[in-house]
Amino acid sequence: MSFPSSSEASARVSLSQRLQTVTEALAAAQTQADVLEIVLTPALNALDAIAGAVLLVDSSGQRLERMAIRGYTGEAQTLWQDGPLETDVPAGDALKRREGLFFERQGALVEAYPELEARTGGVAAVATAVLPMFLDDRPLGVLILDFKEPHHFTEDEIRFLRTLAAQCAVALGRAALQQNLEARVAARTAELEGERAALDAFVRFTEASARTTDPLSLAREARDVLQTALGVQVGYSELEDGCWKGRIFSDDTPPEVIVQSRAGFSAELPSFARPFEQGDVVFVDGWNAQQEGAKHTETYGAAALYPYVEDGQPHGLLTMGIPEARPWTERERQVFQAVGRSLALAIERTEQAQRLVVQNAELDARTRALEGFALLTQDLATQSDPHEFVRRAQEFTLSLLTPGYALYYERDTRQWRSRVQVGDVGNADLQAFIDAGPLVGQTPSIDVPWTTQQPYYQEDYVRGSDTPPEMVQHVTTVASLPVLRHGVLVGVFVTVLFDSRCWTPTDKVVLETVVGSLGLALERAEQAGELQRRTAQLERSNAELEQFAYIASHDLQAPIRAVTSFAGMIERRYGDVLDERGRLYLRQIVGGGEHMKRLVDDLLTFSRVHTEQREFMPVKVAAVFDTVAQRLRAQSPESQITCTPLPVVLADAPQLDQLFQNLISNGLKYRRDGVVPRVKVSAQRNGEMWRFAVADNGIGIEPQYFERIFEIFQRLHGRDTYEGTGIGLAVCKKIVERHGGRLWLESTPGEGSTFFFTLPGLED
Repeated sequence: MSFPSSSEASARVSLSQRLQTVTEALAAAQTQADVLEIVLTPALNALDAIAGAVLLVDSSGQRLERMAIRGYTGEAQTLWQDGPLETDVPAGDALKRREGLFFERQGALVEAYPELEARTGGVAAVATAVLPMFLDDRPLGVLILDFKEPHHFTEDEIRFLRTLAAQCAVALGRAALQQNLEARVAARTAELEGERAALDAFVRFTEASARTTDPLSLAREARDVLQTALGVQVGYSELEDGCWKGRIFSDDTPPEVIVQSRAGFSAELPSFARPFEQGDVVFVDGWNAQQEGAKHTETYGAAALYPYVEDGQPHGLLTMGIPEARPWTERERQVFQAVGRSLALAIERTEQAQRLVVQNAELDARTRALEGFALLTQDLATQSDPHEFVRRAQEFTLSLLTPGYALYYERDTRQWRSRVQVGDVGNADLQAFIDAGPLVGQTPSIDVPWTTQQPYYQEDYVRGSDTPPEMVQHVTTVASLPVLRHGVLVGVFVTVLFDSRCWTPTDKVVLETVVGSLGLALERAEQAGELQRRTAQLERSNAELEQFAYIASHDLQAPIRAVTSFAGMIERRYGDVLDERGRLYLRQIVGGGEHMKRLVDDLLTFSRVHTEQREFMPVKVAAVFDTVAQRLRAQSPESQITCTPLPVVLADAPQLDQLFQNLISNGLKYRRDGVVPRVKVSAQRNGEMWRFAVADNGIGIEPQYFERIFEIFQRLHGRDTYEGTGIGLAVCKKIVERHGGRLWLESTPGEGSTFFFTLPGLED
């Protein structure tokens, strides 16, 4: 914008026009410099002043600063300089009085302020005007005009200057407000940019925590978030050998701090130990390197430490620091805690993922070991020799490892005896030493697992600890595991390798699983041996009992027949001679003899189930049923004996006849008074078997007797109520079991019973 020159000022443009021009110009002013330029030059031209200045109160309100100057030549010193806001100078006096000061003649200014020239080193003008400026009743500064000639300030000029000063104050306030607003906008923009950058870094950190399993990579992302969001120096350390050793650093971390951090800070230092003692983040507002005992950290004035724990033990430490010794702001605390928690969760997820990988690998190894050992021993289901199971375990273990051999030792008082060996030990003297039996208490590879009942893994085998060293120069790695059977130590399983090997968790899982399975196999072998012995004893006992029953029942037939025969003869010949009591005794002898004969017959039938076995042949069940039903109808004409269509089965026909005879006759025998007995036989296919049902409408059986009635000589009723020997259902059970089936019943007392049994059918 242009203003009238000095020559144009002589045209005496009216002050109101000049004021209007200035007002319009001030409306467009944006900065303090623009305002001062617009005000100062027109003021000089309007009143023919030779020079002018604007002094403004600083932000403290205690000093005046010269912000603009016009018309003063060269390096001439002026009265109007920076200085304290005091009342013994014109500027301060005008602001205190809140009115303009006008000095119209030579010497008037010096008379009012005698020390002014001496204090400033300047020379007073002939005439001077000092106009105070206020904004919202707050002192803002002064507008000063100097004249080379005496000057009488008219009312119009005074009004012009006062108005000009007031408009200047308003314009300066507006410019300051605009400048403050722009600064705030710039600051907010920068803050938003920082927050966006921090958010982007946090998003990257979150994404990284989801895809990476490396804690150090996660720590790098956390470092970037804190650097971007807070502008701090960040580090991440891990505990190693009692020291916190730096792994991750900010790019601007001082070199001496990095060197010291990598060498390690003692975990005993107060501020390093406190986060783990408190179990929470620690903020140190005034970091004192000497007091903390942390060398080369003098560059920091404040620090923060976030602890990380793994399996209950200190593991990692996230730190941040700033040069200033000041309290951490609430925002800084919140951001550090948020990032720290996020990193903790990410590390925890990573550790869980790593543990899961290890666990899955161990589970897979254990499963493969179990399956492999089970496959190797599947043909030993009935094996009772425990050493055969040991051999299979040794063979399986060696098949998974590098070359070597396996030994199984059992204790023999003062020596270890090698009971099973797989593989060549690679040294004849060593083999002789093993065969002779190492001494108990002098063979650590066997003594340790036996004493501790824990596996003993040696990755660097100490040659000479068990044997003379020259025998085992080719041995490098050993694993010894105790073998327990029913929780009792029985031996030591030793695996020896010729090549170096680090026993991994997976190796240990495989070995411990195989040896654990071996212990179970030894238990099964012991049980199998015991079972075989008991089975043989039972088979001998059963054979002897059946033979005895057959012989006894067969040999008892003759005396029983003799007793009943002679009793009959006595009754016929001497019946008339005997009184009623004598005849009663004879009848009891005959009845007892007949019952004894039935009992012997049934016992003979029971024994013949196994002594007189015939080959299973296809049998038409319907034909067997018809024969039995016809036989029983003759004995009980009023009975109703029916069946549904019946199949062909693989069976012993005479025994099948006996089975139906006993079951149907029982249904007819145990009848209810006044009820016509009914028995119905049916069959239903059930896979490879046929399930038969023999249902009656008799007296029924209480549930507590369902098992008892199948035992030999067991009766639920006395012979005076229902005839019988208590052997019939036991015979049925033996017949069904001989055919590979099962016999059971369902019954409701007072309604009847249904006996079920299964028999093998013919192949389709």
